[in-house]
Amino acid sequence: MAQKVILDVDTGCDDAVAMLMAGHHPALEFVAVLPVHGNVHLEVTLENTLKLLFAGKLEHVPVYVGANAPLIGPIIAGDGDQIIRLPFPESSIQPQEKHAVNFLIDYYMSGEGADTIYMPIGPLTNLALALRIEPKLAERIPKIVTMGGAYIGGNTTPSAEFNILADPEAAHIVYSSGIPIVMIGLEVTDKAVIRKEDIQPIREIGTPWADAAAEIIDIIVNIHLKYPGRTGGIVYDACAVAAVIDPSIVETIPMHVDIEINGSYTRGRTVADRRTRGNAPMNVDVGISIDREKFLKILYASLR
Repeated sequence: MAQKVILDVDTGCDDAVAMLMAGHHPALEFVAVLPVHGNVHLEVTLENTLKLLFAGKLEHVPVYVGANAPLIGPIIAGDGDQIIRLPFPESSIQPQEKHAVNFLIDYYMSGEGADTIYMPIGPLTNLALALRIEPKLAERIPKIVTMGGAYIGGNTTPSAEFNILADPEAAHIVYSSGIPIVMIGLEVTDKAVIRKEDIQPIREIGTPWADAAAEIIDIIVNIHLKYPGRTGGIVYDACAVAAVIDPSIVETIPMHVDIEINGSYTRGRTVADRRTRGNAPMNVDVGISIDREKFLKILYASLR
């Protein structure tokens, strides 16, 4: 039986590849997608999401529009591959009338989501709002697999990864909720480099969704190669989807993770403790590495 997943996205390029994987790998059933603010304003993340679903032949996946701003503070926009409007035709897909927060509450509280993994690969605002409205939701979501955070160093500040920094208060609510969490952070994603020569096998697959993925990944690789020392591109969110398809590709260690919300230099940091100081519970399985070759095989298999 396919594993059901809900993706919560702030669609730039890497979210787009993740959605194509979730929608076409036989091991997954793509239940719904929830655009949220993040890399850019909600208007653009929604537009990119609808265009991607249309280009990737995923018109059947319902879209529930989410939060347009973090709980506190302004939107922290991304840059580079994160702010591109996807190069696909306009979509005829229309989002659902129900808000993403209400969808999450109704879906999981009904019991329908008892075996559905929730996958936030953008800021955690939608789930944080849902948990504040219905705290019992924490008992109904079986598992979260998220792309976000880092236990060593960040990519937006020296301390913080973008998705967490974009709404640290929301991340704090989610990480302290008691829901089982697998964190696919920068220590994992940075090891899953996609090089120029890795794109050609995707182009040769020949499906519309493989063609779309190849175009997106080529954009990512070209942008990342502009930075000194880079050998390819990082398709961050695709790593989280691959880890749900085959959890064995990612090595994880249980840690206690807190979200720093006050520090002048460390706001948004995922503070990871492996030694359980103060008897703090191990609340997150933190990814520390990924098998790159297996990741590529899963990526290719998703696009056939």
